[in-house]
Amino acid sequence: MHDHEKTKSYPDRYPTNNDSIGIEVVGNYNKSNSTYESINAKQNLSLKWLINELTAHLKLQNSDIYRHPEVSYKQPSEAKTAKW
Repeated sequence: MHDHEKTKSYPDRYPTNNDSIGIEVVGNYNKSNSTYESINAKQNLSLKWLINELTAHLKLQNSDIYRHPEVSYKQPSEAKTAKW
């Protein structure tokens, strides 16, 4: 499937590691209940600023922005509280 999808041009496929920028929001993982901690207000503020700067500088549309769980397998709680 991956080999087939990578032959397509963007936006007819999700971006790949070769043509995307990943943003990591760090938080602790609670093994006892298998969840990630909520993103705090400062992290969300920084995330909004970064997304706005990248969008303006790279001339991106909102449709060019993907949350990682949309394009890959993730824990349901991972970055669930991220806001941009």
